[in-house]
Amino acid sequence: MSAPPRAASKVPGAVARSGRLSLAVLALAATTFAVRAQTPAPAPAAAQAPTGPSRVDGSILRPGKRDLIPVGNVWVTIHRVGSDTAGPIDSMLVGANGRYHFRYDRTGRTDAVYFVSASYDGIAYFSRPLTTTRVSGDDAAIVVFDTTSAHFPLSIKGRHIIIASPNVDGSREIVEAYEIANDSDRTLISADDAHPSWSAPLPAGVTNISVGESDISPQAVSAGGGRVLVTAPFAPGLKQLSFSYRVPQSSFPLRVPVEHGATVLEVLLEEPKATAQGASLKIVAPVTIQGRPFVRYLGADAPAGATVEVTVPVIQATANERVYREIAIALAALMIAGFIAWVARARSRAARPLPARAPREPDPTETLARAIASLDAEFERSAPADASARSEYEERRRALKRELTSALDSQSRSA
Repeated sequence: MSAPPRAASKVPGAVARSGRLSLAVLALAATTFAVRAQTPAPAPAAAQAPTGPSRVDGSILRPGKRDLIPVGNVWVTIHRVGSDTAGPIDSMLVGANGRYHFRYDRTGRTDAVYFVSASYDGIAYFSRPLTTTRVSGDDAAIVVFDTTSAHFPLSIKGRHIIIASPNVDGSREIVEAYEIANDSDRTLISADDAHPSWSAPLPAGVTNISVGESDISPQAVSAGGGRVLVTAPFAPGLKQLSFSYRVPQSSFPLRVPVEHGATVLEVLLEEPKATAQGASLKIVAPVTIQGRPFVRYLGADAPAGATVEVTVPVIQATANERVYREIAIALAALMIAGFIAWVARARSRAARPLPARAPREPDPTETLARAIASLDAEFERSAPADASARSEYEERRRALKRELTSALDSQSRSA
């Protein structure tokens, strides 16, 4: 078993990553809640990155008894990460003196970031971003550490709890962000998945747990047994972890355990009438995130084992459902009234007598044709036997036919 970790020696700033969240975590909350800004601020202009031939001269170090000592036989790699391409540029195995050197060209998009990584005892460590064409000294130093799986406590420099306004069903989205510090000179690793390097309790009844923007890979974060479990290594310095979840209306008043304590504890509530108490919290001036106001509570040196209790206005989901049901009933009544009015109009149109039409003056040709047809029908019906009756019928039919021919001719000329 490894010896207990000592307090971290003074090391170059490259390994002590700044981690104050404050307003940064508020922006994270707005992103997690998928909120559009009411008045988006213009994005700051990106600084012009250097281009062309570049060089970095650095060293690999680890804490000794009194000072940092060189570490040899370590693979180091220089990387480029840009919006166009990303990947390693070159690598080398450092000698016994622990020093490395890279000459490289800055190409492609000017928003690219260049940095160096070193792999020591299975853990990757990183330099500061290489912001100029010539980097050396502390800016290029990478401090590596021995590892231990013997668990020791990590300190919480900051914990931030952001609770959004309710959804339609009364549930609320919550974002939690931690600043977790390893103040020793060892990198804490998990022995296996069953023994996480760090964990924290979750409130009862949470669902939809997901990892947000963090220094820890989402693949190294899981949830089980009412806790968030982290299997990622924790090197000396500060790491940020954020995750979100949803709680139902029935979980309120919500009790949030403060198992590890925190140097700074912050609670942000979007509902103006919501309150938080416990763990040395005091209400301070509210803040606004992308146009959304939040009530803000702060606590200094929140003790381990404390509990934050969050109370929200009683807005039952059934009340919301009643409002929607009343709206649906009103819409249905309007639809029924409209249908009845349409039926009434249809019946009125059906009962209304059609306007009388003036009789059309019969056409002369139609009159003559009908006269001939009537004459033929009468002769066939009476069937006279004497010759004089037949002769009279035929004479009358010829006369009508002459008149019909003359009328047709007259119409043809008129057309």
